[in-house]
Amino acid sequence: MPLRTLLLTSVLLFSQTFAADRGCFDFFPGSYKIIGGHPSFAVGVNRFVSMKCPDRKKVVAHDRFRGICLFEERASKPLYLSDAKPPLYICPDKTESKHPIRTYPVSVYAGELAKRPGHEGALFSGCCRLAGIFDGEGRWFDAEAIRRLLEGDTSHSDVGARFAEKKIGVVVDSVDPFAGSGLMPGDKILKAGSFDHPSLRKTRELVDGCRVGERLTFGVERNGKSVSVEAPCFDRRGGGVLSDTFLERFGMHFSKSLRISEIDTSSISYKKGLRVGDRLLMIDGKPVGGEAEVREVLSGYAVQKRTPENMLWEREGFQFFLLPTSL
Repeated sequence: MPLRTLLLTSVLLFSQTFAADRGCFDFFPGSYKIIGGHPSFAVGVNRFVSMKCPDRKKVVAHDRFRGICLFEERASKPLYLSDAKPPLYICPDKTESKHPIRTYPVSVYAGELAKRPGHEGALFSGCCRLAGIFDGEGRWFDAEAIRRLLEGDTSHSDVGARFAEKKIGVVVDSVDPFAGSGLMPGDKILKAGSFDHPSLRKTRELVDGCRVGERLTFGVERNGKSVSVEAPCFDRRGGGVLSDTFLERFGMHFSKSLRISEIDTSSISYKKGLRVGDRLLMIDGKPVGGEAEVREVLSGYAVQKRTPENMLWEREGFQFFLLPTSL
């Protein structure tokens, strides 16, 4: 189903304009601050939320997949949280400005503003009712994501598959060959959990909320036949603002150019010799240049029900083979 453009009234808060945008904010003194160079908003007593964790502040909860951070900062009158449902207005009314929303957030996937704002800020629905926060690229998360932070919940689940919306419906786009999900690339989703013909959003919600150790049942159409699949649920390792190659399960994350940007020193990848800065070049002789290519190549192994035999890496001009998947 094509994405609909929905209107959400927003107030784009940043240091240069906040002084002029008073009105109802007089009732919530200190609810907006620039901390560590980032706009931050009071969402609880002595609790602020921002798109980045500031230095020298005690972090209460950090959702690494969404990139949003809850930290301690003095606040006695936090803003109200509100669901992002139209009709939506800004506060104060005299500075009302409608801002189009292209998509809404779900799971670790950010929603998108229709226009790139160029700075971080907040979305409001009604007088001082915080509906979400966004980054300079126009990616945003809603009040529900903030509520989860306030509850200390930063968990996200995975079934080792990525989904996409096609003309025929929701399909499996790529599959992690290390996960043993039972799903295959190209599977059309007929049912997920108790939901028949779920939307892409609902499918992602069900995966995200699946309890680790349990199974999520899918009914799929594969090669013209109906197949039932019980996919095991486990902690998500990649996606959102983090890389999503399926190799994150081995303790590493990548930059857009497939260089290791961070690595867990207790992981198998580190123990076998990989380090920050190493770049992935090939998987069993197949060149890869980005996350989508890695997922596509690895999906082929899921179909064959096997895993790669080798990977080619580059470090400071030197190339070497190393498979970070087993001791």
